[in-house]
Parts: sequence; C-alpha cells; structure tokens
Amino acid sequence: MTDPKHEKHELRLSAKRLRAGAKAMLGLKAAEDAATHGMKLLSSFEKHAVIGAYWPMGDEMDPRFLMQALERAGYGLALPAVTKQHAPLTFRRWGLGDPLIEGDHGTLAPADDAPEVVPAALIVPLLAFDADCYRLGWGGGYYDRTLAANTEMKAFGFAYGAQFVDHMPRDEHDWPLQGVITETGVVLPRKTLGAHGHS
Repeated sequence: MTDPKHEKHELRLSAKRLRAGAKAMLGLKAAEDAATHGMKLLSSFEKHAVIGAYWPMGDEMDPRFLMQALERAGYGLALPAVTKQHAPLTFRRWGLGDPLIEGDHGTLAPADDAPEVVPAALIVPLLAFDADCYRLGWGGGYYDRTLAANTEMKAFGFAYGAQFVDHMPRDEHDWPLQGVITETGVVLPRKTLGAHGHS
C-alpha cells in the first residue's frame, strides 16, 4: 500500500522543478493572462466582497495583476498571516501600496493592526493540482485547516497549466478547490464538468 506522505514528498520535488521551468518559460505574461481568466471567474462574487490572495514567493504564479484588477473593480483584498502554528490562517485587509511585514516561512503579511476579515473567496498558491482540483502545497496544512474551519469559503488555485498532474496523493484532511485559474483558462473539478473540466 502506498503512503500518501511519501508520495507527496516525491511529487513536491518534481512539481517544484516543473513550476520553476514554467515561470522561466512563460514569465509575467502567463500571470497577466491568468488574471484575465480570474476576473471573469470572480465577477460572480458581489461587488465589494473581500477576496483573499497571497504575496508571491519564489516561482509561484504572481497574483498581483489579478489583485490590481480586483481592487480596480471595487473588490476588497486580504492577505494571510500565520498567527498560530497548526491553526487556520488569519486574513487581514490589505490594499495595493499598504505596508507589509515579514511573516512566518519567509512570507510577507499585512501589519498586525490591519483589520481581520473572513474573505468570500481565496486565491491560493500551489505546487501541483489534479483533475479534481486537489492541490499539493508545502505540507503545512494551513489552507486545508482554513477551509475546514470556513466551509462556505470558496477557494481557487492560481497556477501554471504545466502544474497539472494525473495523480494527486490524498489524505483524509485534504480539501479540494472549486477550480484552478491558469494562463489558458479555468480548470473546474472533473466531477463538476465531466472528463475534461475546462471552462
């Protein structure tokens, strides 16, 4: 019987290389194209809704074009902060140009005095995703705990199309995303759309 933890460890190594290659080849144009697809998807949320995003690290797909477009369209933005280990993420209101402070794991987060909010939707980074929109992260479990604590919250991955994998090892605590936004379009879960899942 295969061990999902071991499988995930092996997949992280190859997924990291794939993502780095995708960024090197596609660059910021992919992030701009993904932002266009993301705006079409997120326009179904009420104007002035708060959308949680992330500040990009390393070779993650850069969501700042999408954040800029969301803010221009009247949506509020929030970014995550790790306030406790082994707990859900805390989201704080943030706007383009607001200060950021160093957070855990090398991230940047809004200042401690920024208001805490519960976003209507999340844009999340990932290392890999599959046809059912399960994501592979770094293994900290923060997003899974956040979604488990806020079951009404919609979460969408933001990734290069090259980060798709045929098989994603899963644990019982893994939460699927409602879709994954890529430079070529939005991938919806296979069980929602049938075999291909592209919109």
